[in-house]
Amino acid sequence: MAQVRLINICNTNVLKIQHSLSDGEKNYLSGRKLCVQKCLVKNHISCTLSKVPNIAILGSGGGERAMVGLLGSLSQMGEQGLLDAALYMSGVSGSTWCMASLYEKANWSSDMKHIKVVAERLGHGSVSLMDRVWHLIGYCRANANFSLTDVWAALVVPSIVKKIDKSTLSNYQKCHDKDPYPIYTVINQDCKYEHLQKETFFELTPHEAGYTLAGAFVETSNFGSIFNKGVLTTSKPEMDMTYLQGLCGSALADREVILKILKEWLEGGENMKALKDHKGVQLLSTVVDLQLCQYTGCDPAPLLQTANELLLGKRDLDGSKLQFNFDGKNSTDQNKQIHTVTSAVSMFFFEWNEDLVNLKVSEELEVFVKTLDKVNEKSPDKLVEVIWDFMIKKILQLVEGLLKLFWIWGTNYNYLHSVNAPHIDKRLLQSETTHFEDAGLLVNSPYMSALRAERGIDLIISFDFSAGSPMETLTETAKECKDLGISFPAINYTKSDMSSPKGFYVFKGVNKAPTVIHIPLFNVDNCGSELEDYRKKYDTFQGAYSPEMIEDLMKKAGENVLNNKEYLLREIKDIIKQKGPTSA
Repeated sequence: MAQVRLINICNTNVLKIQHSLSDGEKNYLSGRKLCVQKCLVKNHISCTLSKVPNIAILGSGGGERAMVGLLGSLSQMGEQGLLDAALYMSGVSGSTWCMASLYEKANWSSDMKHIKVVAERLGHGSVSLMDRVWHLIGYCRANANFSLTDVWAALVVPSIVKKIDKSTLSNYQKCHDKDPYPIYTVINQDCKYEHLQKETFFELTPHEAGYTLAGAFVETSNFGSIFNKGVLTTSKPEMDMTYLQGLCGSALADREVILKILKEWLEGGENMKALKDHKGVQLLSTVVDLQLCQYTGCDPAPLLQTANELLLGKRDLDGSKLQFNFDGKNSTDQNKQIHTVTSAVSMFFFEWNEDLVNLKVSEELEVFVKTLDKVNEKSPDKLVEVIWDFMIKKILQLVEGLLKLFWIWGTNYNYLHSVNAPHIDKRLLQSETTHFEDAGLLVNSPYMSALRAERGIDLIISFDFSAGSPMETLTETAKECKDLGISFPAINYTKSDMSSPKGFYVFKGVNKAPTVIHIPLFNVDNCGSELEDYRKKYDTFQGAYSPEMIEDLMKKAGENVLNNKEYLLREIKDIIKQKGPTSA
């Protein structure tokens, strides 16, 4: 990576624009390295403290599949005496759910019983809908930047992880001295849309939160507070771990993804089939298609003509007919036209389709309640009343925002607002707020956190729980690294590896790049002829797994460690040899 000028802003030491690790992380690692050295000795690997390799365990995204898969992988790492070899642990999306569940207990990695406790909770635990609703109400009241992430974090995440965790990430600073140092990763949605590669990647640790590659950090306890020109002006409470899990695992935050899901729902959802010929539903579907044109590059003219036909006879506020002529000559003009149509539909939709709204509100609310949880038969009316009073108005505002191209997730105060930082793109410095989302929407594994130069990672052990191509995270990371000038191993694989992956790959690091061990969850070694069956059984978007599914998935994930223990130790030995001769 090209060297950038370092800028230090020393106001109360809460904002740091510099490529360096926090003092807290450095102190933590000095203690953790003693655990790593002891682990290596137990595995008959001679190594002085100065030659201890910096090893990072990475967990990819993949919803509950990733959460349970990482749980099984770490369980077997512990059983085989390998877990304490890791200096860092970093996660994306569903893997962060696993991390949060483990780190809720101090020094969990030295007590493998806690993994069994978490697995038991996932299989048999529950969080009532009422508890989730009241947690959401708390978010509504406390968060001026309320967004759909609050709804997702409070209502959906606890139904998967089976707990509402009100602790905070900064709590980890003093109670995890024997665990791998945890890194939670997200991306800045605004930077992704603006194609600002360096500024897109974001990480949160117990001590600092900030832009991994751009080098701009605040103390984690101050992430979410208001800054102006590098000065903390208004302190806000730190987000709790439930919200952080919702932020990290917000796969629906991407506009293109959600538009496609909305399109599928409008065209084939069970609740919409009876209304597929309703002009209001057809108009919504057309608007969704128009917005998708901004991502797919398709010609919006035919869709605009369809919108005109559906809007025939409708009038604007001034009484003029709502008819649109598409004359855009470039993408900016096209987007303005699409936005104009969308705004008009948003403004008048409920007025034009009063019959549709009156018909569906109560039914949709009932489906909403049933989907989230089994409602206590003695108090469903009261529950619906609570939901309506404290949530629906907020959610309707956000739905209206979606129609206006504001699908709002992960809103947070921008601590870089008006900061003087020439090496950071000025577009990131201009806004008072910014938005964060699931890092898996860009690259579904937290490689960038491990490739941060200051961490000096020698070996990456990547557990990949992604759907789709088993090599996708590697190839996407390699491309990002090439664009950013970051050293990464050459990724070579065969066509058969795409359809029938092995359980263990090694890509040797050269020119300061770390060696990467890549372990796909489902492979020919642990699944054999049942490979496709396992892929279908554990889908990313499905209901909570049964106890039997959890046990089976943990076992499969664990086999990838058990089958390859000697290969893992071999690569660790090779890394130590590369560091030079050891001495007693």
